[in-house]
Amino acid sequence: MNDSAPSPSLGSERPLSLRRLYVLVLLAAAVLYVATCQRGVSWQDSGIFQYRAERLDLTGHLGLALAHPLYILAGWLLKFVPVGGFAWRLNLFSGLGMAVACANLAAVCMLLTGRRWIALAAAAMIALAHTPWWLASVAEVYTWSLAGFTAELWLLVALLRRPGWGKLAGLALVSGLGLCVHNFALLPLPVYAVVAVGLVARKRLPAWSLAVAAGAYLLGAGMYLAMIAIQIAGGAGVGATVRSALFGNYQAKVFNARVAPDATGKGNLMLMLLNVLGPQLLCVLGAWSLRRRAGRATAAALGALTAIHLLFVLRYNVPDQFTFVLPSLAMLSLLAAVGLAQLADRGERYRQAAGLLVAAWVLAAPVAYALVTRVAASAGVQIARPRTLPYRNETRYWLVPWKFDERSAERFTEDVLAPDGVDRDAYIVADATAFYPLAVAQRLGDRRPDVTLLGGHEPWPIPSPDDDIDAFFSAVGDRPVYVVSPVVGYCPQALLDHATFSPADGLYRVRRR
Repeated sequence: MNDSAPSPSLGSERPLSLRRLYVLVLLAAAVLYVATCQRGVSWQDSGIFQYRAERLDLTGHLGLALAHPLYILAGWLLKFVPVGGFAWRLNLFSGLGMAVACANLAAVCMLLTGRRWIALAAAAMIALAHTPWWLASVAEVYTWSLAGFTAELWLLVALLRRPGWGKLAGLALVSGLGLCVHNFALLPLPVYAVVAVGLVARKRLPAWSLAVAAGAYLLGAGMYLAMIAIQIAGGAGVGATVRSALFGNYQAKVFNARVAPDATGKGNLMLMLLNVLGPQLLCVLGAWSLRRRAGRATAAALGALTAIHLLFVLRYNVPDQFTFVLPSLAMLSLLAAVGLAQLADRGERYRQAAGLLVAAWVLAAPVAYALVTRVAASAGVQIARPRTLPYRNETRYWLVPWKFDERSAERFTEDVLAPDGVDRDAYIVADATAFYPLAVAQRLGDRRPDVTLLGGHEPWPIPSPDDDIDAFFSAVGDRPVYVVSPVVGYCPQALLDHATFSPADGLYRVRRR
């Protein structure tokens, strides 16, 4: 397993050029995301991460696969950074992860093409693409998962160019750490294993390097493996714990073989396609020329990684499917960079045309995002949900990637938890989307400690209505009860069957029939 293609970057660039490139991309992307990240509490999964990180809840209640313990631990450490509010710090943390991913990708493209401007172009392709920017502006785990994956790509390409046991051990260590961040880290493992065994079989690496790599992987993944062992030792069955660690509550989705999208999937497909409307389309040319430029082994490894991630995301039909597209976008951006190099090799005119294409997209993408809400309104396109959330424009929320001026969750919590908000000693029943911003705002701002929040994915301190409706109303007594959304799927079914709802300042007051 040896690449016969030359290393265009070796000898053609000054030794420090890669470092300067890395720092430039890292700082530029960090500035972009610092300026555009959300300032306060967030809806949905981002609110869950803010809540869990503040409490150092390493496991959560959705299975080990959704625990992300290393990310939660790093987020908790942000409590001790005396700059801004905690919710803002965690949102900003996602942007920093995306900045690292952009810099890593630029380094990989520099190794493959030997051209700094192409490496910068690849970084811009992913930095300004819709989903990466969207996820970099709120608290999310995917950006740091991508930072780990792009570091693995860097080590993988370097390993195939000049095999060394230290590079293999580094690849294994980063992959193991990635498992503590997100289960995405499991997808490339078969490719890495084949590469390692192939290098040993061809005597490019000593056999003992496999044992060193295995030890490095166990060291990196130690935190996650320890959580698995603790659950088994605590009495959980081995099979159930392994399923929880691999799939969480989404085993059926992981093994889904159907690619054709349903109604929700079509919306996710539209959001995913927003990322590949520019020079990323050159990935086709890059895939065609990758073997000649990078060599057979590197082309095979990168091609396999691209296929694995594309296949995974296209048939992983969960409600937030589009958020899983980041590794696929990294691979497409890398292939597009190779396509740019192929064009540049054809002559000065082609090189200038390729540069103009990238520059035009870099300038046009933010303008398009800024106008997309107006264009959608003019065309009668509207993103609708089964329920509405206070102050949130659904079309703008999903189509505009930056969130620095998106305060719907913050305004909602300010209204509900204001001194003159809900009645004293109230119960508020909320699904996960609305529960966590309320819980984070209440905990961080010491707001309305008399209010009891029920729902999300958290245990109930009183009987749940769906378990025993009579026991629920007996437990609440004369205290007022509110729900955020009296809609099927967002409110306990027993309340929908046995209560009436009247609007009350963004919430709904519950009264038993």
